[in-house]
Amino acid sequence: MSVSFALTLLGVIAAPLSSGDTADVAECVVDNDLTTVRSLLKTVPGSSAEAKVAAKLIDLYGGCNNNSMAAGGFAWRERAEIAEAAAIHVLDRGKTTDVAAAATEASWTFTLPAGAKPPADYDTNSVGMRMLGDCVVRANPQGALALIRADRGSAAESGAVNALSGNFASCLTTAQTFKLKRQDLRLIVAEPLYHMLSR
Repeated sequence: MSVSFALTLLGVIAAPLSSGDTADVAECVVDNDLTTVRSLLKTVPGSSAEAKVAAKLIDLYGGCNNNSMAAGGFAWRERAEIAEAAAIHVLDRGKTTDVAAAATEASWTFTLPAGAKPPADYDTNSVGMRMLGDCVVRANPQGALALIRADRGSAAESGAVNALSGNFASCLTTAQTFKLKRQDLRLIVAEPLYHMLSR
């Protein structure tokens, strides 16, 4: 089964986004329970397995977010920010990966389980984002790595997005539309990069 979609990019904002705050929350979650984060990122987005693991992290997520009350599960953005923080954690530990060579392997890419049907077994939008990320990372692993290494709102981030724009365009089809800010593109490549770097 294939999941296809189109991506609508919104204008560039020069200042760091409010998502920087939630990125800090994600970093706190990774710093405090990396084992459960790893378990979360092994699940299919929108699956009952994801919900079960998310239930173990949701209180921590609320605690990391100014002790806010948190309930339910994680939406695509929260999972992607946690994946980005986990990928950066791997990089900060000094692990080196030849991403160009790794891009040719299949071990890090996402595959829907046989017989899986939405919405019971997965979230179509989240899986579509993951498959887009896999495609972009496979096409330009160095560019994707440069994007998550760049500070949010920086010239380096803008340059990395521009360098990946052709890859995003070539990985898109037209069956589904997502509206994202350019700065959110780092989140699309975050989970594929996490799996590539931590394999």
